[in-house]
Amino acid sequence: MANASLQSFLLQHHHSFLNNTVHDGSPTAALRLTTNASTSISFKLFTSSSSSVTTASTAAPTPVASAAATTSPPTPSLELLGQQLAEGDYRQADETTRALLIYLAGEPARRRGYVFFSEVQFISVEDLRAIDTLWMEHSNGKFGYSVQRRIWEKSVRDYTRLFIKIGWMKKLDSEVEQFNYRAFPDEFIWELNDDTPEGHLPLTNALRGTRLMENIFTHPAFDCPEEEAAEEENNDTGSNAGQNKDDSKVRVRPKIMTDFKPDYSF
Repeated sequence: MANASLQSFLLQHHHSFLNNTVHDGSPTAALRLTTNASTSISFKLFTSSSSSVTTASTAAPTPVASAAATTSPPTPSLELLGQQLAEGDYRQADETTRALLIYLAGEPARRRGYVFFSEVQFISVEDLRAIDTLWMEHSNGKFGYSVQRRIWEKSVRDYTRLFIKIGWMKKLDSEVEQFNYRAFPDEFIWELNDDTPEGHLPLTNALRGTRLMENIFTHPAFDCPEEEAAEEENNDTGSNAGQNKDDSKVRVRPKIMTDFKPDYSF
């Protein structure tokens, strides 16, 4: 390609070279271009009064490969997740957690790029507990699926209440108490401090509804015999003594919360 380009350039200027030669009795000159199979181009200058030949050679430019190397994201692993959490990089740890769930859920989820709620059952108890343990260990017990599950249970499994408590919904500046979903990723909190809501991380994509979260929360990895026994005891006590009016009000969903529809993109 470079040879053809240079050859074209020299041929275009060949006649110009001859026509513009000063006619002062000097010998007539001719330019002859030759190429070979290599990447070099040679041209020779001939004069009519002498058999001498002046030869010059120039090497064709060698294409330079682009130095920009394409880098692929690291393979998700528990080791990588632990490293990111230890460094306090909660944003990347959240991405790694999502990638881990996709990988552990099976080949169909990996090809699709996200997890169906029905595929959560294919994630082993050991793996899901390991993910949760890493989040809890590196957040002083503030983050993790088990933390979110506990708040979910205390919220009577009401997702709007849960999202408000863990900070996935924010209170609007209005006269009437209203809440709206945070915009991903800028409005979420990626730091661990005193103001960070308990259970704020990791995020779970609920774009297709809350069934995925529910199947994570009810996964055997988070079965707690002590909590189940305590819950059964409370239910028995409640049925015998009867619930008071305050307890009944807790289970009533406020009207301001019934107007929101799940619309998440994280």
